[in-house]
Amino acid sequence: MGNIVFKHIFKQYKGEDQPAVRDFHLQVEDGEFLVLVGPSGCGKSTTLRMLAGLEDITRGELYIDGKFVNYTSPKNRDIAMVFQNYALYPNLSAYENMALGLKLRKTPRHDIEQRVNRAARILEISHLLEKKPNQLSGGQKQRVALGRAIVREPKVFLMDEPLSNLDAKLRAQMRAEIIKLHGTIRTTTVYVTHDQVEAMTMGTRIVVMKGGVIQQVAPPRELYGAPANLFVAGFIGSPQMNFLEGTIQQRDGTDYFANRRFRLPVAPGHAADLRAGGRNLRQIVMGIRPEHAAILPPGTADDDERTVTGVVEMIEMLGADAYAYVKSGEQSLIVRTEAHTPLQVGDPVRIRIDMGKAHFFDQESGLSLRTSGDVSE
Repeated sequence: MGNIVFKHIFKQYKGEDQPAVRDFHLQVEDGEFLVLVGPSGCGKSTTLRMLAGLEDITRGELYIDGKFVNYTSPKNRDIAMVFQNYALYPNLSAYENMALGLKLRKTPRHDIEQRVNRAARILEISHLLEKKPNQLSGGQKQRVALGRAIVREPKVFLMDEPLSNLDAKLRAQMRAEIIKLHGTIRTTTVYVTHDQVEAMTMGTRIVVMKGGVIQQVAPPRELYGAPANLFVAGFIGSPQMNFLEGTIQQRDGTDYFANRRFRLPVAPGHAADLRAGGRNLRQIVMGIRPEHAAILPPGTADDDERTVTGVVEMIEMLGADAYAYVKSGEQSLIVRTEAHTPLQVGDPVRIRIDMGKAHFFDQESGLSLRTSGDVSE
């Protein structure tokens, strides 16, 4: 078992006015792959270091496998950590690097050989065991670092930005390797990254942090489809969600999202959410993802209320897809389209908004105003 319980954890450094981590309250289930994600300085690495025992906890309680560990030394927490810089000893072979921790624990030689060889087979580095780190590529070094963690057979793996030193192609490959590894050994894993693509592709659940505070905890699909606030909506997704400021107005029994430039009908299911609880509908932010807006072919009938007009400012080609950056008055919109769509900078376009996929937020608090999921249009 390797479940983890954070009970209202705080971390405040001496001389700092604000805590680096504030009221971190969460339970990590046995075998889960939990990802902490957020911008630099959000407190994710500090949280991981408190879990590892490398930082003292200012306030709150931390449990690993039911055991209170606030004051337990790192070596007695039954964890293994994988670092950003691999932390391999240059004078030792890959085998010796993987075996060192077990030797220091006086593990029998036969057990060490079995564990190292098993980990090497899982990671497909059996042919590299006699090589020194300076003879290995970045990806191979990272596999050795993972192997060193695996042979410990800990209750919990901790990974702190382990792929950030790799190039884009190798990062994608190692993401797949780590996911495969977790599926094989099923050890509870807490993984820190600033890269939301890593978070979305790897985590069974994701913790989004900002300013030391948890913003939302959810599986990837829920995080993307139902962000709790403006920060999560803008942070998760690439390119990020489009945001439009306006108000909710009613005309002839229909609710509209409106500002100086747009008047778009709100889907009935969302209208019920927005009008629940006497909310202030004068300061609203509507969010729409690039894939939920479409550039209409020239000559399409213009009687659809769910459209806006604009001018193409830039086109970003990404293989089969392209992103058109469209200026509509003072507002900029990003729209996903097919790469072969005949578009040029300066073209006037009409964009249809899928209002059933729209997100609505309170402009002052930033909180989502939706209680239901996507509705059909």
